Amino acid sequence: MFEKISIPDGLNDLLPEEVIKRRFLERKISEVFKKWGYREIITPSFEFYEVLSKGAGIPLKKEMIKFFDREGNIVAFRPEMTTPIARISATKLKNEPKPLRFWYTTNVFRYDSPQMGNRREFTQSGVELIGVKTKETDAEVIALAIECLKNAGLKKFLIDVSHIDFFNGIMKSIKVEENEKQEIKKAIIKKDFVLLEKILSLANLKRREKELILNLFSLRGGEEVLEKAASMVNNKFSISALKKLKEVYNILRDYGLKEYISIDMGIIRDFDYYTGIIFEGYTDYLGFPVCGGGRYDNLCYKFGEDLPATGFAIGLERLALALEKEDSNSLKINEPLKYLICYKEGYLKSAFELAQYLRKKGLRIEVEVLRRNLNDALLYASSKEIKYLIMVDSKIELKNKIKVIDVLSKKEKNKIL
Repeated sequence: MFEKISIPDGLNDLLPEEVIKRRFLERKISEVFKKWGYREIITPSFEFYEVLSKGAGIPLKKEMIKFFDREGNIVAFRPEMTTPIARISATKLKNEPKPLRFWYTTNVFRYDSPQMGNRREFTQSGVELIGVKTKETDAEVIALAIECLKNAGLKKFLIDVSHIDFFNGIMKSIKVEENEKQEIKKAIIKKDFVLLEKILSLANLKRREKELILNLFSLRGGEEVLEKAASMVNNKFSISALKKLKEVYNILRDYGLKEYISIDMGIIRDFDYYTGIIFEGYTDYLGFPVCGGGRYDNLCYKFGEDLPATGFAIGLERLALALEKEDSNSLKINEPLKYLICYKEGYLKSAFELAQYLRKKGLRIEVEVLRRNLNDALLYASSKEIKYLIMVDSKIELKNKIKVIDVLSKKEKNKIL
């Protein structure tokens, strides 16, 4: 009796059908990145923990998968791509003309609780725009995220946009311990209204301050949200944040993307390096974002070069899930027709020549290698969704019509290939 063989929790095998879907999404997204002038970049799967942790707050540090190498160094698998690209930009590419525009599609790793939409190894496609601090660059990455989701086939989605200093200004204006502020932040990130109410009930806050924090969840909608939010705060950080957010919103409106934008002052994001505009992409089909990003102007400085930056990442597993919930046929990819070539004794060379000829024409071809009889070969072809079978039992003139057998009907017909 064989023992049960499994893989660690939070990991997943991608079978051929799933790989086809993944490659389709990668291709559709990378097409957009390239058209917008971004260049592909690849970083190591793991680096020194000390380096990767420069861009990680306490929650992300806890989720990093760490181990010792043979020299005794603590290394970790990358939990995201922003920090490695910031490292490269501030060191190897610090003298390059700015802006730097990079894109990537790669696996990242976090020791998270495996559940719907969460894996410990998952794939992200994203960009980083480094070296420029303008409202135009903030708008560009948001517009690019929208274009990627559209090109992948997603129809119903919204990008929720905010500015981290709106929340930071509120936190600076209230007099509670730092650990309490972190608890408030965690509850808002999780969008856990019940937990937030509990935390605030125990905090030494004025009633107006509690109401302001609780009302963050309700500050979501169109441009009118900015005015409503402005009437609720009186600290300079929050007011400045709203002004910058409106400028970016106006540019996105000029892009013609107003229908895809929602202002949401309850967004905080779960990375500590954000310094400005932040955003997340949501659909009606999932309770978690399919993409997210924002401005991080201080991260590159930790690697020796003061470079403002912004970017975003799309979770491909989440995007695939959203697409299939929106339209179950959206990721049924049409591939080139598939043929199975069988041959009789003495005609192996002719079978190989035919296979080579058809592959050059872009068709997917299998050559029968088990020497099955015709009926068994047809059964095999049907199980693999192969459309046609060709029996090579004489020398084939490739320029002429070729006899093929329709696997479904089992009828012969002449076909020009």
